[in-house]
Amino acid sequence: MTDQPGNTEPSFREKHSRSIRIWHWSTFVIIMGSLITVLLAKTMLNTRSNIPLVQQSLQQSNVTVTADQAKSVAHAFNDKVWNWHIYLGYVLAGLFLFRIVFEFFQPKKEKVIPIIRNALKYLKQPTADKMHGRHYLLVRFAYVSFYCALFVQVCTGLFMVYSDDMENLKDIRHTASDIHSVFMWLIIAYIVIHITGATVAEFNKKGKGMISDMINGGEENE
Repeated sequence: MTDQPGNTEPSFREKHSRSIRIWHWSTFVIIMGSLITVLLAKTMLNTRSNIPLVQQSLQQSNVTVTADQAKSVAHAFNDKVWNWHIYLGYVLAGLFLFRIVFEFFQPKKEKVIPIIRNALKYLKQPTADKMHGRHYLLVRFAYVSFYCALFVQVCTGLFMVYSDDMENLKDIRHTASDIHSVFMWLIIAYIVIHITGATVAEFNKKGKGMISDMINGGEENE
């Protein structure tokens, strides 16, 4: 966003530093990778679903195993996928921490709070385009909501990893797991809405070029 005194119409065509662009696309890739590991763990590599498959495969080699023995084999593959999920979670936590810290070093005109404050000032102007201003604010608040959801997701994920062997935290860990699952769906919903909104904006005069700005930094970047 350009340096706005509050009476200039906010634009979806914003300036993005190289660090923010790298963070944006890295976070997207890591989240998608994390979601893929969940999908694999819950479907193709689900322990319970693969018990009969392990038994049938071994039976073809004249090896008979019990359901419990087959479960151990199937569970090993499931664990491997969840380990990848944990590794990606560590990377996501690092990216989130970077985003929080980097916010303090960004130019004022590119910080989240000043951007929202200037948009609110713009809406108070008698000549303001109210519909565009409200839509712009809604998008900014959606960004903040995403950061909050990401914070909860990272915290609950790290808690589950480090409390795994603590019996006295079993009940809390179960609650954290439920929260983690709920916020996973919220993040998925945000990604779908975000991609849809960005695509639609590309066909709108006021938002055209927004996606390319997140790749090359925006027209104002040198």
